Amino acid sequence: MCADRAVSRNPQTYYRDIRAHRADEPFYGPPGRNLTPCAFWPASPAEPPTEIRNDVPVLMVGATGDTATPYSGQLAMHRALSGSRMLTLTEAYIHAAYLGYHGAACVDTAVNRYLLGGALPSADTTCTRDRPAGTSGS
Repeated sequence: MCADRAVSRNPQTYYRDIRAHRADEPFYGPPGRNLTPCAFWPASPAEPPTEIRNDVPVLMVGATGDTATPYSGQLAMHRALSGSRMLTLTEAYIHAAYLGYHGAACVDTAVNRYLLGGALPSADTTCTRDRPAGTSGS
C-alpha cells in the first residue's frame, strides 16, 4: 500500500485534509485521512500511477453516504471513466447498494439490466430507497 504513491510527511497536511472533509465524512473520514505509517515509508512508489482507460461502458453504483468510498471520490472515478453512467442511491450510509439489501428497486433493476444485457441507463440516475433505512424486506 505505501509503495503505491508518494504521501506527505507533514502532519499538518493530514489535519487540513481531515478538516476539509469533516462535513462530508464525519465518522470514517478522519481515520482514513489520518497520518499513517506510509508517511515514514523509506521507499518511493514502486511504479508510476495507473492511467485509467476503458473501452467498455461502465455502470458505477454508489451511495451518497458510503462509509468506505466518499461520494466525491466516486464522482471523480465516474469522470475518469469514459462513457460511464453513475447510479446513485441517496441518503444511504452503506458501501454495497445492490441486491435489495437497502430497499431500492431502482438500483437493482438498473444493475440487473446492465449485468444481463449490457444496457446502461440513458443518463446518470439518482435513486431513493423504497423503504426506510433499518427495515428489512423480502
